Amino acid sequence: VAATTTSTSALESSHSIEITEEREPCAERTPLRRPFFGDLHVHTARSQDASTQDTRVTPAEAYRFARGDSLGIQPFDADGNALRRVQLARPLDFAAVTDHANQLGEVHICNTPGQPGHGSMVCRLYRTFPRVAFYVMNARYSLFQSRWGFCGEDNVHCLAAAGIVWNEHRRAAEQAYDRSAGCEFTSFVAYEWTAAIDGAGHLHRNVIFRNELVPELPISVM
Repeated sequence: VAATTTSTSALESSHSIEITEEREPCAERTPLRRPFFGDLHVHTARSQDASTQDTRVTPAEAYRFARGDSLGIQPFDADGNALRRVQLARPLDFAAVTDHANQLGEVHICNTPGQPGHGSMVCRLYRTFPRVAFYVMNARYSLFQSRWGFCGEDNVHCLAAAGIVWNEHRRAAEQAYDRSAGCEFTSFVAYEWTAAIDGAGHLHRNVIFRNELVPELPISVM
């Protein structure tokens, strides 16, 4: 018994994690002896690909769904009401919304009246024929490796729009995170870095941050 106790203590010590945030210690703690279930690859309407499939879920709604709330999904009626609803049989223990950093600002601009570029040809295509726009928008980045003109000099408009969405993600993750001793749910600020240059290298690389101290913008392929 003594040998087993020593071995377990040594194992726990070798797997200790430095706490880098302010939160209450969990009331129940059983290191290495409890499985947790979650999802670290979640897209919302803020991703270009998901949005062109008529996904309308916000980051905050995605976290509420992960915590057990029901969620309306496509198709939607003329008034925007979801015709289907889904709900997890068991809420998750953790989750990370990992929307694509690539085109994060462009999607926001195309969906937000008054933003520079909202009335551009490609944004009108995005709103009218979203599945066609999916291929057109991705082809530009893959083949020409350049952003749309409405992004402005040094992409200032698209970067500013991406910052708005990134801050939304940060707020949603913080609001969903249970920092109390109950430790019922953990959320992570995160994003997906995806490269599709020349039609190759299209990989899902999810960047997960350990706490709320994150860069001002997610890093994109461009």
